[in-house]
Amino acid sequence: MGGLFSAGGLISGIDSNALIAQLIMLERQPIVRFEQRISNLEAEKTAMTDLRSTLKTFANRAQDFRFTGVFDQYEAASSEETVLLSDISGSNPVSGSYEINVTELASATTATSSAVIGDAITPTAALNASGMGAEIVAGDFTINGVNFTVDPATDTLNGILATITASGAGVTATYDAGTDKVSFENTAGGDTSVINFGATGDVSNFLSVLNVTEATQTTGGSGSTVATSTRNLGAVDATAALNTENFAGGAVLAGTFSINGVTISVDAVATESINNILAKINDSDAQVTASYDSTTDSIQVVSKTLGSRTVAFSSGTSNFLDVMNLTAATQVAGNDSQFTINGGATITRNTNEVSDAIGGVTLDLLSTGASTVTVSTDDDSIVEDIQEFLAAFNASVDKVQELTAEGATLENDGSLATIESSLRSMVFNTISGISGDFDNLIEIGISTGDAFSSTATAHLELDEDVFREALRDDRTNVGSLFSNSGETGIADELYDYLEEITRASGFLNNRSKSNGTIDKQITGYNDQIDRLEQRLLQRENRLRRQFTQLEQLSAGFQNQSAALSGIGFF
Repeated sequence: MGGLFSAGGLISGIDSNALIAQLIMLERQPIVRFEQRISNLEAEKTAMTDLRSTLKTFANRAQDFRFTGVFDQYEAASSEETVLLSDISGSNPVSGSYEINVTELASATTATSSAVIGDAITPTAALNASGMGAEIVAGDFTINGVNFTVDPATDTLNGILATITASGAGVTATYDAGTDKVSFENTAGGDTSVINFGATGDVSNFLSVLNVTEATQTTGGSGSTVATSTRNLGAVDATAALNTENFAGGAVLAGTFSINGVTISVDAVATESINNILAKINDSDAQVTASYDSTTDSIQVVSKTLGSRTVAFSSGTSNFLDVMNLTAATQVAGNDSQFTINGGATITRNTNEVSDAIGGVTLDLLSTGASTVTVSTDDDSIVEDIQEFLAAFNASVDKVQELTAEGATLENDGSLATIESSLRSMVFNTISGISGDFDNLIEIGISTGDAFSSTATAHLELDEDVFREALRDDRTNVGSLFSNSGETGIADELYDYLEEITRASGFLNNRSKSNGTIDKQITGYNDQIDRLEQRLLQRENRLRRQFTQLEQLSAGFQNQSAALSGIGFF
């Protein structure tokens, strides 16, 4: 009979499966010990990674104190923030008070079409051929409850207005060719009642095309209520194709023109609109913002650069600027900002953001008036930076103590104890070769309890009063304690040490990185486990064959016994 067979003690009475399991479990103990070592190593790797991150944070804080001018921080405060705002924007500002009197704000030059763009309508022509800025829909409309009917194919503006005047609506309707607008006035002198335009069920848009439905109603010379079109009747549609509009200056030609020396193109009058061309202007490098005002039927161009200057318009192969009445635009020049400092000569700038009047300070001019700008050292920010520095040191010490405490992952790791003692030694160093009375941190208010006590956390703490007084006495000396020409200060030494042990090639990373020393140990243990597992499997197979053979022998003995019994041998 081939293969392994185990009767599990059915014949011999021995529970071979349980016995084999117990034997294998006993022989597996070396594997269990290796697995525990792997678990410990993985915990050690995590701890090393965590420690490196904490120390790296401290190294970065130490680096901040080396070259970034932590002790040269200033603030600028304005006494009247509605007049101006102030901020430190450069190095080496000069402390002091500056009386600033703003007499003029910088403003932008504005250029506006010298006349309306759209052509005046023809009031004697049929409405749909009169040059109205919008198409009129045939149908009825209502004024003061009186209903009228309009057919734009045959009716003229003058004709409709005459009909309204002659009706019982109580208003006189007139068209002013000079302004290209329609006015409605209560016929009765002194009648100040509101003129009611439109009613539910009106079909024609005649009144809205005349731009009177939303008009502000005022009192005219006769003392009666007057409502006048809010825009020219011939005002253009800035969204319509250029070749469909009734421009006073004639048809727009494709081609190019320039603003402030920047070329703008009119590519296709059949598809491009006024708004399309204005968008091209605004997206260009012409440094202006252009927009169309439907109320005045004009284009306004505003310089993005403040100060007294003009916007330069130049027609080219396209007459767009001419038709928009911008070639000879009405320009209102902007102003330069004007202000004095401490009663001195007037200073002018073509901006309201001035960074070259007070060294290291930017002034944001907001309105005319006077304000005192005070430039002083920003000791609050310095204290905050110091507190962050101390917190990073304390976190580093805490992390080392946490990982090396009794029963902790790295309890017996002597290298970590060396890190803690090195950090403590550096922060309590006496710095030589610096100018001033302070040569250690204790003298400027940074101290701890018993630094070498086995029970104390030994956190560094800041006495703000002592520290601020030290800053007032000798700010340069305080700074030199941390960084002495980037070489021998406390922050210098801390950074050099921390950078050495936390860098990619440092011992912390060499131990914890992928395929580092810890990973190599884990790999070695896993290899041993694999070999032992193979041996155990072989051992288990041998035991099962042996117990199978035992069962087979027992079965043979039982068969022989039964045979002998059958012949009366027993």
